[in-house]
Amino acid sequence: MNSDFDKYISNLVANKEKMPDQLFEFAANPERYELNHPRSLHDTWVTSLTIAENRNKQRPFDASLSITLNLLGQHHDRDIVLTYNNVKSYELIGHINEFNYNDTFHGDVLTHEISSENEHYQHIIELRSGSKFKVMFTEFKITECVYT
Repeated sequence: MNSDFDKYISNLVANKEKMPDQLFEFAANPERYELNHPRSLHDTWVTSLTIAENRNKQRPFDASLSITLNLLGQHHDRDIVLTYNNVKSYELIGHINEFNYNDTFHGDVLTHEISSENEHYQHIIELRSGSKFKVMFTEFKITECVYT
């Protein structure tokens, strides 16, 4: 590991009490960043991004936003599904993958980082093509479906 990554993890640990358990376990788990680990986000591919405005039929103007990002694992043996609820803002900048246009539009995930901003959390994911996904949220869930 490098010193920047060590500082990043130390900062997460120092702020552990400010994060929900599942988000902290995801963010502070070195397996999620390793170059060749099946649970890593590094080298995963975006398979879908779903943005949903969740409305209650009785109170339709009291909507909440959720985003689900589905990634194909780097070993192509699993889906890693990141769900962000109570989304406060998001940005998506997409670029075609000029390194291999037959591969994927975005290219694979290079890096990702979680941080806390007051009562909100932020996840930034950078992809090989220069694409970037940034989401600000209050609730987080991760699920994995391993194909055996």
